[in-house]
Amino acid sequence: METLLSESLWGDESFSAMAVQRPFWEMIGVVMRDTAPPLFYVLGWLWGRVFGFSEVALRSLSFLLMVGAAGFAALTVWQICKSRFLAVAAGLITIFTPFLVPFAFEWRMYALLCFTVAGSIYFFVARRWLGYIIFTTASLYTHHFALFTVASQGLWFLASEVDWNNRKALVMQLRPFWIVALLYLPWLYPMYLQVVRVRGAGFWLTVPTVSEVVDLLYRFMLGGVGGKWKAVVSILVGILLLGKDWRGIWQKWLEVMVVTLFPVLGAYLVSYFITPIFYDRYLLSVVVGMVVLTVVGVSKLLWPVIVGLIVIYVFSSLTLFFHPGKRPFRDLAAYVISERREGDFLINYNGKAHHLWESKYYGITAPIYAPSGPLPLYVGTAQMTAEDTSAKLPEDSLRLGVITSDPVENIILPSSWERQAVAEFGDLKVVWFSHL
Repeated sequence: METLLSESLWGDESFSAMAVQRPFWEMIGVVMRDTAPPLFYVLGWLWGRVFGFSEVALRSLSFLLMVGAAGFAALTVWQICKSRFLAVAAGLITIFTPFLVPFAFEWRMYALLCFTVAGSIYFFVARRWLGYIIFTTASLYTHHFALFTVASQGLWFLASEVDWNNRKALVMQLRPFWIVALLYLPWLYPMYLQVVRVRGAGFWLTVPTVSEVVDLLYRFMLGGVGGKWKAVVSILVGILLLGKDWRGIWQKWLEVMVVTLFPVLGAYLVSYFITPIFYDRYLLSVVVGMVVLTVVGVSKLLWPVIVGLIVIYVFSSLTLFFHPGKRPFRDLAAYVISERREGDFLINYNGKAHHLWESKYYGITAPIYAPSGPLPLYVGTAQMTAEDTSAKLPEDSLRLGVITSDPVENIILPSSWERQAVAEFGDLKVVWFSHL
């Protein structure tokens, strides 16, 4: 049975899967030209050489990292309220939050982002500075959005604990933050180049509205829950947020709230005033913090409400797991390999999307047809070579295979090519043309 663990890789996953199969320093060169820090790729490079590069092998790492993020959610709740039940509940809710489940089985850096940021928040709340330095530095080398979390931690620490009247003590108190800054320093210039490259390339993200920001937080808790259960989950979460024993937890709850939600505000402000960067998956670590805020300190009388929430989340998540939604590119590739004739030429049609990296991962040579010139910057261009695009179609091929997820009628080719047949795999298609 196909599941979220075993379904076909999609474009960004395939890009990452191809990158980690390269020799190490070639892979680092790809990362430098891309838009993300290198830790995910370094970890993936090591993981793949031990466990292989199949869909299941690669996604298993993401799942284990998300389990680790759930563990840190549990530890954070335990640190604040010393309740075993609430700690276990926080871990279960995190791992079964339906919005997170697809990303727990996606071969990208988002599970690692959740894991490292959740670890950073736990060690910050516990004031265990060695762990904080390790996980915070790791989060910064995983995704640029971790900078928002670090900024919020620094601001909270400056406002709540720093002794401003003692300069020597001030330097010592801020030592963990100085160490993190020094450890991140080698990546500062590459990060600057990546940010400038995105800002100057007409990147596809847009400036969010306030309603879209609010909707994002709503989807973090309810995304993936069946329609008839959304209202129930909303009520349960509301009860848990209101029904807390605030004695002894309110200050730490406020701390976690600031550290958790500041990245949402920061991403919105940067998008509004500088350049659009607001995107739900870049803020996935916020979900883990929201679980902690919901569960921590809940009165014993309301523990049955937590059990009810867990039951709904488990049911919703299992439904998602056994009903994956990614395009079945593995089936398309098997068809192409079996049907391809000598002299055929294959292309990826660059409509709303192209499928170059899925093609490469599944063993098909099919450059992107780009008659209008160079492609814009997006995930994938950092690893492309001249052979990965084609401005012209070959005149000596009798048959042309076009891979696309656009409607067939949207395919525009020179008039010398006539459509002959179409093979469909969901909304993926292989359209065969013959040369007149």
